[in-house]
Amino acid sequence: MPATVVRETSRTHRLRWSALAVLALGLFIASLDNTILNVALPTLARELHASTDQLQWTVDAYQITYAGLLLVAGGLVDRWGRSRTFLVGTAVFGSFSLMAGLVGTTGLLISARALMGVGAALLAPSTLALVSSLFSDPKERTVAFALWSGANGAGGAVGPLLSGVLLEHFSWGSIFLINVPLAVGIVVFGFFVLPHSRPRPVAGGVDYLGAVLSTVALALICWAVISAPGLGAGNVLVIGAAIGGLSLLAAFIYWESRVPAPLLRLSLFKIRTFSVAVGVSGLVTAAGAGALFVLTQYLQFILDYTPMQTGIRVLPIAVAMLVGAVSAPRFIDLVQLKVTVLIGLLCVGIGYGWLATTSDSSAFGHLLPGVVLFGLGAGLLVPAATQAVMDALPPDATGAGSATNTALMQVGSALGVAVIGSLLTARYRGVMMSSSIWDQLGDLQSVALESVAGAARVAEQLTAELGAQLNQLAGHAFVAGMQISLLVCTIAVFAALIAVFVLYPRDRRF
Repeated sequence: MPATVVRETSRTHRLRWSALAVLALGLFIASLDNTILNVALPTLARELHASTDQLQWTVDAYQITYAGLLLVAGGLVDRWGRSRTFLVGTAVFGSFSLMAGLVGTTGLLISARALMGVGAALLAPSTLALVSSLFSDPKERTVAFALWSGANGAGGAVGPLLSGVLLEHFSWGSIFLINVPLAVGIVVFGFFVLPHSRPRPVAGGVDYLGAVLSTVALALICWAVISAPGLGAGNVLVIGAAIGGLSLLAAFIYWESRVPAPLLRLSLFKIRTFSVAVGVSGLVTAAGAGALFVLTQYLQFILDYTPMQTGIRVLPIAVAMLVGAVSAPRFIDLVQLKVTVLIGLLCVGIGYGWLATTSDSSAFGHLLPGVVLFGLGAGLLVPAATQAVMDALPPDATGAGSATNTALMQVGSALGVAVIGSLLTARYRGVMMSSSIWDQLGDLQSVALESVAGAARVAEQLTAELGAQLNQLAGHAFVAGMQISLLVCTIAVFAALIAVFVLYPRDRRF
């Protein structure tokens, strides 16, 4: 072995834990931006006059590009080099975080969020590939993967609280600007501590067409779902977008069945355990993203909490998820994988059902049992379902299966916000328009329909009595929308529970 290679190998081994810290921090900020925006949504509604549709897109733009490009980014890792892909992805993420923090319109913010998703998609798969190559000792490898997984979960859990702290002292742009110095530090230190081996030659090309088809299909479907309450389900544009999205999705599936090096290995879905496991993971992720979208607005619009107070009150979800995740291995040993998944689904379903009973007069104490049950169930469920995915895969498909599971969870998040937000919007607008005071709003009706914040702006221009009635009506309409959206979450989770119970006998590992 050449002396230069020996020196590089020795240096890489010596710096492996420093490299892990850099990789974990990169994954942390990518995960952080899945949830940090939620607490800021009411602030955006007030300061940027964003409608509920626009709020959904500020969340979904990141999720769509992240999910749509995650698989193709995984294919670029070996072609570009693992460290190079990670550092480029981090630089892209940091650059457009700067843009997101400085813009003054919702349109530019949505664009910046979409481009941040491109950076996240590049950096995320590189981290797992690098951790796998850096640690060969079995004991160190187990610790490294645990820290890697913990960084991923911690980002999502810390997001709401960090958002609340920043909004308490700074403008809403700070929730994005905080990424900039972190990204700069990751790129600088990463350049020195990460291994820089030459990319290996890889047979076959990257499935760019598959990436375009899947991303555009998801974007069109989300647009149709989000726009339907405002434009009407029978609107030509809504129907056209839905048909276009579904057609592109069908074309994507057909293309993946023909292309030599597909983004999505469709043959994996013939494994029943794999199909149900990724389906459960995606469904629970969708419901969780949708519920968080609704709950953070309820805490601020209806209960009148500040962003900081909201972040603190979302914290029990993160704590309960941590407890569930720590308990999951013990549950799996005691009752096996299938029963652990069923227990997790039961807790999540009961939690959503409890939250769906929230009324106009409910206090935070009423929400607490529901959010704790949801967090505990999700904490149990996600590790168990992830293990079920990996257990179901043949040895030569673990990488593809893991990437598919991660991508479908991101797709679930995007669709969850789109569907749950649209149910909320449709019910909110229906209640508002059926009110006895609706006709008195005149030309201000469209603003009142945008969101609770829009109704509050309208109320300021009315007489004191009519303004108070409108604020009360908007609160009631929002709660009505929240109830129906969380009820749908409850039904979906219990449907998944029944499917798992029926499809898998007790003596199987899920």
